[in-house]
Amino acid sequence: MDKECKKQIDEFNILWHRMLFESSYKDIEAKYTRIKGLSDNEISIIRIISEKEEVIIRDILEILNIPKSTLTNIIDRLEKRNLISRSISKRDRRSYKLELTEEGKKAQEEHIKFEEEVYGKIMISLDTYEERENLLNIMRKIVYNISNR
Repeated sequence: MDKECKKQIDEFNILWHRMLFESSYKDIEAKYTRIKGLSDNEISIIRIISEKEEVIIRDILEILNIPKSTLTNIIDRLEKRNLISRSISKRDRRSYKLELTEEGKKAQEEHIKFEEEVYGKIMISLDTYEERENLLNIMRKIVYNISNR
């Protein structure tokens, strides 16, 4: 990595954190108590369960690409918080089917509102539709390049 790239990385880091700070990320997060303290993986699991008809542990392992022991610990924590429940799957009796509890459904709704508020602030800070599209195109390129390396 050359000096110019290192300089750009440093600036990106500063701007990224400043953007999060200026968007009042923490203040917004504090309003949503059901998702407070949840990790990215925990939020991802709640989202996956909310979007699929019947989710078994293997499905989540394939999507998140995390070790089974890590997933088991996460599921235990989500169960303790009464956000998910597990039962023997009819599709694969060797595995557990995961479902959102009512509290889990409310947590997912809160997370959607949280994302809309934070990302909405970021998007409306751009003046035009074209600027927003440019940002999205750059982000698509980043995701594509990272996932194909």
